[in-house]
Amino acid sequence: MNKNKNNPFKTPEGYFDSFEDKLMDKLSKTESTIPKDSAFKVPDNYFESFNESLIGKLDNEPKVIPLFPIKKIITVAASIAAIAIIALNYNWSSSSELSFSNLANTDIEAYFENNDFELSPYEIAEVLPVTNTEYSDFLSSPIESDNLLDYLNENVSDFDEFNIEDNE
Repeated sequence: MNKNKNNPFKTPEGYFDSFEDKLMDKLSKTESTIPKDSAFKVPDNYFESFNESLIGKLDNEPKVIPLFPIKKIITVAASIAAIAIIALNYNWSSSSELSFSNLANTDIEAYFENNDFELSPYEIAEVLPVTNTEYSDFLSSPIESDNLLDYLNENVSDFDEFNIEDNE
């Protein structure tokens, strides 16, 4: 039993020692402890003024509060409908995985053009595999020498990059 030290209710000392004797004495008496003359007394003129007071209380209509307010029902229904629409429109089958074959070549080229990786064409060529490629794949249309010389003049500043050895 948890004893609370802040309990304001206290019993007098020796109360329970003589409690049984006091209870038996009161029960053995035939007299009632309730006074007979003032027990259930009705106030004066109560029944004469009862009808007027009752009618006065009935004239005031109480405010009726509905158990299910329509605004709450509409809000709940709209929320459920929004959740259902979102759930039905969501693509649950996400089994298709993206791969490079799904991307268009123009998208890949645009990505490399818009993002600067600071890689030279030689560094990119070192990373790309050269398996299953033939020389004829690169030259599907012949390159004219004038176009090649113009390209080299515009884009190459140092010919030492080519590591061309003189065979003379």
